Amino acid sequence: MNKDVFNATPLTHLAGSICKVMGVPAPNQSEGVIDELVNYCFNKTGGELIDRTLMFNPDAIGAWTYEKYYGKFQAVRDYAGLELPLLTVFPPKTPVCFGSMYTGASPCVHGIQSYARPVIKIDSIFDAMLRAGKKPCIVAVKDSSMSEIFNERDMDYYLEDYDQETVAKALELIEEDKYDLICVYNQEFDDVMHRSHPSSKRSQRAIDHYAQSFELLAKKVKEHWSGHNTLLGYATDHGTHREWYSLGNHGKNIPKDMNIKHFYGVMPRIDEKL
Repeated sequence: MNKDVFNATPLTHLAGSICKVMGVPAPNQSEGVIDELVNYCFNKTGGELIDRTLMFNPDAIGAWTYEKYYGKFQAVRDYAGLELPLLTVFPPKTPVCFGSMYTGASPCVHGIQSYARPVIKIDSIFDAMLRAGKKPCIVAVKDSSMSEIFNERDMDYYLEDYDQETVAKALELIEEDKYDLICVYNQEFDDVMHRSHPSSKRSQRAIDHYAQSFELLAKKVKEHWSGHNTLLGYATDHGTHREWYSLGNHGKNIPKDMNIKHFYGVMPRIDEKL
């Protein structure tokens, strides 16, 4: 990875891509689709629509972090082998980026252009799913950006104390098999890198915890969603860098903060007659 080059594919094309593979009209102001992701999904399902999507949203894993700690992501690649280099939105702050990830719109359109957490009023992937008769939900750490910016929809929100509890709740929900779209937000890496730096031992442990959590979720999906065409996503919001005063940070228009990598996998449904 060239540390001076920005990725080309915008994060704003993700929401429309998920909607397209699920047969749902995209949010009204979404900017496009990622053809590589759409084609990958339909190739895996033989042209059938995706009818379950699990999005795991680990905070702050930049593309450079993935390249530096490649071995720590093996469990992610095992279940989500499609690697998509993406360019997040500016400023690379959590509510700004997740706002664009799930509306498909630029910050100037969805309205969050700094570290602020108002409820987004424009159309989102959650609104699109609801209009199509599908059931989305958000599982997030309480008082996080993802616990607030998509509120006021007629959908379920599960707000937990921290990452471990969100994963435990998501495992329960997967087993219940009643939601078409589950978004699971975790934040440990972002928390610890701000208190240390992105390559600290605590930050490295957080990377491991993200991968372990994704693996648990993927295994539960494999066990309980075998009757569905399922899309799995490991989808971060922005990257990080180390400041001159040693602590980790993000928010600059630099590749370390702006370049991210998402991972996607498809589990085609298993015909019970076979």
